[in-house]
Amino acid sequence: MKLFYQLSLYIFLLVVLSAAVIFPGQTGKIAGTVKDKSTGEPLIGVNIFIEKATIGAASDINGDYFIVNVSPGEYTVVASMIGYQSMKVTKVIVTADRTTNINFELEAQRLELNEEVVVTAERLIIRKDLTSSELSVTSSEIKSLPVESLSDILQLKAGVVTDASGGIHIRGGRTSEVSYLVDGIPVSDYYSGSSGANVDVQFMEEVKVISGVFNAEYGQALSGVVDVITRQGSNTFQGNISVSSGDYLSNHKDIFFNIDEVNPTGTSEIKANISGPLNILGKNISYNLAFRRFSNDGYHYGQRRFNPKDSSFQEGDVFHIVSTGDNKIISMNPFLNYNFQGKFAFNLLQELKISNLFLWEKTNSKYYNHIFKLNPDGLPEKFTNSLNNIVTFTYVFSPSTFLDLKYSYGRSEEKSYVFEDIRDARYANPELLNQLTSYAFLTGGTYMGHSGRITNTNIIKADLFSQVDNYNGIKTGIELNLGKIQLNNEIVKYQDTLKVFDFNYFINQGKFEYNPVSFACYLQDKVEYKSVIINAGVRYDYFNSNGKVPTDLRDPENSPKINAKEQHQVSPRLGIAFPISADGTIHFSYGHFFQLPPYSYLYSNPNFRVGPGGLYTLMGNANLKAQSVVAYELGLHYQFFDMIGLEVIGYYKDITNLLGTEIQDTYIKSDRYALYVNRDYGKARGFTVSLSKRPTEDHVSVSLDYTLQIAEGNASDPNDAFNRAQGTPPKQPNIQVVPLNWDQRHTINLSLFYIVPGDFNLGVIAKYESGFPYTPELQSIQTSYENSSRIPSKTNVDLQFNKDFIIGETTLSFFVRVFNLFDTRNEINVYRDTGRAGYTLISQYTPQYQGPNTLDEFLNRPDYYTEPRRILLGVSHNFNLQ
Repeated sequence: MKLFYQLSLYIFLLVVLSAAVIFPGQTGKIAGTVKDKSTGEPLIGVNIFIEKATIGAASDINGDYFIVNVSPGEYTVVASMIGYQSMKVTKVIVTADRTTNINFELEAQRLELNEEVVVTAERLIIRKDLTSSELSVTSSEIKSLPVESLSDILQLKAGVVTDASGGIHIRGGRTSEVSYLVDGIPVSDYYSGSSGANVDVQFMEEVKVISGVFNAEYGQALSGVVDVITRQGSNTFQGNISVSSGDYLSNHKDIFFNIDEVNPTGTSEIKANISGPLNILGKNISYNLAFRRFSNDGYHYGQRRFNPKDSSFQEGDVFHIVSTGDNKIISMNPFLNYNFQGKFAFNLLQELKISNLFLWEKTNSKYYNHIFKLNPDGLPEKFTNSLNNIVTFTYVFSPSTFLDLKYSYGRSEEKSYVFEDIRDARYANPELLNQLTSYAFLTGGTYMGHSGRITNTNIIKADLFSQVDNYNGIKTGIELNLGKIQLNNEIVKYQDTLKVFDFNYFINQGKFEYNPVSFACYLQDKVEYKSVIINAGVRYDYFNSNGKVPTDLRDPENSPKINAKEQHQVSPRLGIAFPISADGTIHFSYGHFFQLPPYSYLYSNPNFRVGPGGLYTLMGNANLKAQSVVAYELGLHYQFFDMIGLEVIGYYKDITNLLGTEIQDTYIKSDRYALYVNRDYGKARGFTVSLSKRPTEDHVSVSLDYTLQIAEGNASDPNDAFNRAQGTPPKQPNIQVVPLNWDQRHTINLSLFYIVPGDFNLGVIAKYESGFPYTPELQSIQTSYENSSRIPSKTNVDLQFNKDFIIGETTLSFFVRVFNLFDTRNEINVYRDTGRAGYTLISQYTPQYQGPNTLDEFLNRPDYYTEPRRILLGVSHNFNLQ
């Protein structure tokens, strides 16, 4: 089977490449009409082209023209015709999958005057060709905002919620329901459900976030699509070098241990970017290279009072504490990241363009674990290493038709351990991982897990686009995804013996390989008739997990195994936009969406083992079906005073077949387990109101939005039924819907720019978020129904200020970035007896002395708050050599 898929891949590539087929990047379209200024009559045969590019068009009998396959960016468009003055429109902004309308009115040429007419394109306030909710953030906006990552950019979008662990939820969906793309190619990590590639913000040309009903070309997503379009190489040699450093500067030393010890290089960043043309063997090759190193010591610290092999114990009311640590302050959530991107492009033939995008990233990090605060050396470290290589061929058959092919290879590797060698003598006796009391920090021990995963993905994606006439743009395509997942789960054996039995690792222990296959094809038509826009399409998806399932669920380990079933889905999509006036449009969209659960739920417990004597086993299911959503959206877009845009959007999502668990009995009465199945359900509804002001002579641009959102379901966690059945007494799963853990009812986003080109710019992001729900408890006994109370709301303001000094062909910029400007104590987790992070009733019935620490020391939870104020100072040097 493995050989078959490899041969199929090679044969497919050979056939496609030999036919000179290509795949284009995510592109947009420029269209409009050319008329005689004095008579208003359409002009036929006018040449319209993009300056410093090789693409253009000629106006037809009605004066209409269109230019397709235009990469996102800012352009100058020129119209020329013998007998007429040429006209040039500058600052034309093109975004992916959208039409930019540029109309020309040419004046008859006078003999004594042979000058070119130059005008500046007005920046659009509303996009009248949108049939669903979409956010597009350009590179110029990214540069002016205090954002460091894609996650920061996503939070600018109405309807996006960030949970306590940093996970992204779009319109009430789970974190795994978002599809991530780079230049139109999926880069999601299908095993974990997160993004499998990270593009640095300096390498982004545009970030497109679709949270509404997306077109048929997008699949494997229920809640949203995030497409990062990377920058092309420039026509001139230019570059940037940036250095910055800083640290946390907070007054909350009562919460954050060691926060008052300021290190000017506690957070540091080095960035470099060069771009330009090369001439090799007569071919012009454009390139763009970017590098980033980011280091952060973090804001959670522990103290090495104990070494991992220290042994303490309790005898009656007496604690025997052995402490050999040096009391050194140790960071418990450090983060180190290296990131490199490179993109090359050249025209092999006039009709054929080839480009190659390479992404590489390496990260070392730790995650704060409260019980290790006095034994920080026992905490594991996580290592990730990923690379993606995307080869793109773009072949243009005619000015209106092009065929695309992309081949992408992705590899991500994750490891987690305390020491790399599983037999390292520094591993401690696992019995030391037992807390002396429920409110005592660990006095020894090392985390005993030692896991690794490698995911390889080969993707071939082909698309054909044809603007068949002035009204219909038809797009069709296929996508083949061949995966290879290698798991290596081991248990650290103290002195070569398994001292303490760890069932979770026992059921997953071993080396395993899986080869999932998915295929998709779609057909869609974008109709642009006058001011009416219709996006209609249909998509087919196929999936084969190539996994095994037991024939007898009452004896999963010993019963024969059979191949998992193949999965098939068909999903129609429809979006319509039409004008209600010269300044406003209404859109409606509807669609069916499907997505496989993260592969980890298909392949967990690969040994099919059931633990004896109770219910504490979870088992994967390679027969899991696709989760499904039926989504509806209605929106209004309106423009005021040629400078203010209003957007009002309402939406509803019906969610079924969500991942959940179902309790299974075995032939041994006391032995049970939970099987992952499609049983959960939910619904999300809400509306957003957005206002935007484009920059005018006052240099100010503003974006403000409000979201009311209700996200409900029978379970927030796929393990909910399993967890409930383990309770004392056991509880039945919810049959009614309750607020989900990320049900954030009210959100307000504000982005403000004040930009004076060549002088300075100020960017501010402000955010208000109402509180997440939680379930009230008193002494671990639930006192109300699930998620019936709310934690406090959060507010945050981030700021960036740049001052520019232009020196010849270079610009020297000094900047400051401040995150959490007002050092706000934002609570992201709370004690369930009070609903607050800083106060609990536990102290009223629990003694203060807990052995290695006091009760108050343990109850102070810095991980219940967002990060405190962080300040970065930096300088950048930009150059552009003509």
